[in-house]
Amino acid sequence: MRVLLATDGSQEARAAAEWLRDSPIPADARVRVLSVASMPRPPVGVPPAARREFAEWARDEARRAADGARAIVAARWPNAAAEVTNGDALSDVREVVVNAAADADLVVVGARGLGAIRRMFLGSVSLAVARHAPCSVLVVRGTPRPVKRVLVGIDGSPDALAAARFLASLALADASVKLVAVLEPPATPADVVMTPQLVDAVQRTQEARREELRRALADAGAVLKGVAASVDASVVEGHPGSVLVKTAAEGNHDLIVVGSRGLGAMQRLLLGSVSETVLHEARCPVLIVKRR
Repeated sequence: MRVLLATDGSQEARAAAEWLRDSPIPADARVRVLSVASMPRPPVGVPPAARREFAEWARDEARRAADGARAIVAARWPNAAAEVTNGDALSDVREVVVNAAADADLVVVGARGLGAIRRMFLGSVSLAVARHAPCSVLVVRGTPRPVKRVLVGIDGSPDALAAARFLASLALADASVKLVAVLEPPATPADVVMTPQLVDAVQRTQEARREELRRALADAGAVLKGVAASVDASVVEGHPGSVLVKTAAEGNHDLIVVGSRGLGAMQRLLLGSVSETVLHEARCPVLIVKRR
């Protein structure tokens, strides 16, 4: 497995490095640390000498960030490489990390900031990487801790099965895995009169979907059989993103795993609404698995 750890030297980035060091990522993984020297364009009139001085300072800071993160993960991967790349603006930082992920299987980044209504929002770089990186992305938030309890969202799609397969490639012998499939409420327009016949049709549709989700859970469970210490599966009613976030919080899960949905412009994999909801609202690390 090829892992790219993107860092900016912040507290959140350090947490990402610590999570990676203690994570179930295989010991034979190839780890690469990347830091981008962000150098915004200076105001008009700034002397060239001052520009050069600022550029050197930015690169030194990026080097310190890369070396610091590498020192953390080197405890597990002594051969981890650290590199620094220039970026002229925040948008360039996002693009540099996304482009660097082209030859990676997983990108690990830290989340940034605590927003209103007790929701932990992502920094723009973390969100851009999660949305546009061509490989799977793990966004670390909260205090790093060993992965003992994993929650996986299953919806019967190839993306969800890919998430289970990616999870099966990790070292989970001491972890318990909970597979959750969410049965969404039927979409019935408010102005529709629910006749007995229509109610019966809706119920039959819901039961067919429930059975479909049960089969999907069985397929994912088969993939993870013998990999984790235990695998539990259940169908829950509600709205997928909210159910996953709530279940993770109530179960004190250490990691949420979801599949990515949809192919956007310029052949970049974008996130589905469920992935976005979990990414924004979860209080623990989130792994978004993308099929390649």
